[in-house]
Formats: sequence, structure tokens, C-alpha cells
Amino acid sequence: MSISFGGWSVNGSNLMGTEKIIALIEGYGAGTLTPEEETAFLQWYTAAGLEEFHALLAQCKNLPSQLAWYPDMPAELQARLGQDVREIAAAEQSEPPRRIPLLRPWWAVAAAIVLLLAGGWYFQVHRQHDTPLASAQKGIGGDIGPGTTRAVLTLADGTRITLDSARNGQLAMQGKTTISHQNGVVTYKDPGGRAGAGDAAAHNGKPGELIYNTLTTSPGEQSPPVTLSDGTRVWLNATSSIRYPVEFTGDTRTVTVTGEAYFEVAKDAAKPFFVQVRDLTVAVLGTDFNINAYADEPAIRTTLLTGSVKVLFGRHAGGMQAGRLLLPGQQDQAMSGTDKVTTVDVDQVMAWKNGLFNFDHADLATVLRQLARWYAIDVRFEGHAPPRTFHGKMTRDLNLSQVIAVLQEVGVKFRLEGRTLIVE
Repeated sequence: MSISFGGWSVNGSNLMGTEKIIALIEGYGAGTLTPEEETAFLQWYTAAGLEEFHALLAQCKNLPSQLAWYPDMPAELQARLGQDVREIAAAEQSEPPRRIPLLRPWWAVAAAIVLLLAGGWYFQVHRQHDTPLASAQKGIGGDIGPGTTRAVLTLADGTRITLDSARNGQLAMQGKTTISHQNGVVTYKDPGGRAGAGDAAAHNGKPGELIYNTLTTSPGEQSPPVTLSDGTRVWLNATSSIRYPVEFTGDTRTVTVTGEAYFEVAKDAAKPFFVQVRDLTVAVLGTDFNINAYADEPAIRTTLLTGSVKVLFGRHAGGMQAGRLLLPGQQDQAMSGTDKVTTVDVDQVMAWKNGLFNFDHADLATVLRQLARWYAIDVRFEGHAPPRTFHGKMTRDLNLSQVIAVLQEVGVKFRLEGRTLIVE
């Protein structure tokens, strides 16, 4: 579906034409677009994303010469887009409530642009000069660096092993299984050197008693990928854990998760895979899915990428009792004994694993919960949380001050006291 404004069709460059888009970019930078053309540009830009805009911006020939040194993000263009957001935000606050629905589409587009610009091009441009980072730090009273790839592996005897980029090679033996960390991947292998052998005995000195390991991330950490003994791969987001047997014996494979984890489950029709989260279980044969079960989130969200999963309520008793069967792109949201299934943006769900914050349609509380986990901070409100909805993406390698500088573009004020972020 395309949208037209004064003859401009806006749903990607294939429909509008590359030359027309370049003309819109140049006109926007020069401030010569008509209101209809400006709307067309903003609509196209929001749908296009970073790479397409970068490629077409580099082809612009009629931008002022002083902007050509860095074609990815001319400062004047960024400033104009930022000013649009401030003006629209002010208009939204000053207009009577009945007018807000008319302004909100503009607001959503402009907020998306500012978040995308500030999270990508704006900071990339000015990191060369250090001043925006210093200014951002001063603006909130300090700074905190981004999270890192790190986790703690707890063995069956209580031994704790820190997993980070500095630690490689064999980590431990558990039963007959070797645990190694190489090139950023933790792998469990049987005596023959095979990952995912499946039935080697791994008992804790007693027949039938399995050896369990636990992988844990603290606030500000994301785990390296872990390959379990059956070949299943797991990633943990910040403040998360997974408890699993060193070897999967018997006729099922069962792990327990807190927080958020992404799974690529190895197929084994004879041995279904179960993920237990509080009073909910996800049953899998072989598939890719994400589960978000943070205690401070309003729901346990299970999102399917490929294959199929069944969401079961109550801990399974070895059977596949009735539950919610999900299709790719669907998410089950379970809360207070009820649940619903919706179709979601999988890219947004998986943003954390891909090194991004994706705040599309996120309210302020949702945004701050994500920041609290990744930057290992506490959040405190002085008064009520202002009603704001965010749109756009930012990389997770930014300092906290840089992220906050972007969020403050929509009229929310912050200050940092130690590791507490205060919303004024």
C-alpha cells in the first residue's frame, strides 16, 4: 500500500523513484519543500530506514558544500528534523485534546526520525569531536557506559566461572562432558568431542541424579551464545538466567529460565524441549523463539520466529496438554492466569540480541525498564511519568548520557545521581 501527497507516492524508492526521493532530501535540507512534499519526505523516511537513506543521501548533489564532508548526516538537516520534533511536541501539548489525534501521526513520524538520527548518524558524526558526548554528560550530571558481553557459569558444585572475552579454552569437566569457551561461544561436548550427543550419562555421583549448570547475567550484561549438549543454542539478555542439565537424558529436554532468552532449539522429535518459566511452560520440537519473562514486565511474552511452539499453563507433567499453538510472527502474552496471541514485529522483539534498542510504540516506562537492565541503573520518578510514546531505534553501544540526550528531545527531563536515573 502506498500513500500519495500531491503526486508523491511514499512507500519505498521503488514506487516513488530514486530521483524524486533525492529531490525531496535536497529540498528538505534547503527548506524549500511544500507542506505536502515535506509530509511525503517524512513518511518515506520513516518507512525506509537507515541504509536506504544513507545510500540516497550520498547521491545528493545539491546540498550546501559545507555539508559534503560527511554525507551520512548533514548537521543542518539533523537540526531541522530536531526542530520539527520540538515544534510538534509543543503543539501537541498546547492543543485541546480533540486535536491530538490529528497531530499524533506527525509526532510519531518526527519522533522516529530524531531517535533514528540521534541513535545512529548524529552520534557517529560527532564522536569524532567529543563535544556532544561531553555536553550530554553535563546535561544529566554524569555518565554510565553501555553493557557488555559477560556471564557467570555456576557448576554443580557451586564453582562460579566468569565468561568474558578474556577467557578461552576448556572451562571445566562435568561428568563426562567438556565445557569450553572459544571465540565467544560456550559449548558442551561429550567424550568423543561431539556437541549434542544427547545420551551420555551425566550424573552427580548417583544413578538418575542429573548434573545441572546455571548461566546467569547481571544488570549490564548479555551472555555469549551457549551450545547445550543437544546442540540447542541459547542467548541471555541482561538480568537473566537459565538452569539446564549437562546432558539431556530420558525422553524430554527441560530447562528453566528467568528474565529473557532466545533459543535455537535442535530438532529431536523423540525428545521434546521444554522451557519452564514460573507457572508457564513452552513446549518445542525444534524451532527459534524468544521468551521475555522479567518479573517487572506486565506479561510473559513468548515470540515465535520459525517452526512452532505450544505455550502450556502450569508445569508440564510429561505430556503435551492443551495450550496455545503459535505460528511464526506470533506472540503469546500471558498474565494473571489469562493470555492472548497477537502478531508482532519480530525485529523489535529481537533487537536486544542484535545490538539495538527498538522503541517503536514504546511508552516511557517500557523504555526505562530496558535502560535500567542494560546500564545497571535504578530509575526513580519525581512525580508522575509523563505520557510519551517513542518510535525508532538506537544501538546499545551508546553511553547512557547519549541515549538520555535523545529521549530529552521529546520533553522528558532527567538527571543522574550515582547509578540512579531520576525522571524530573
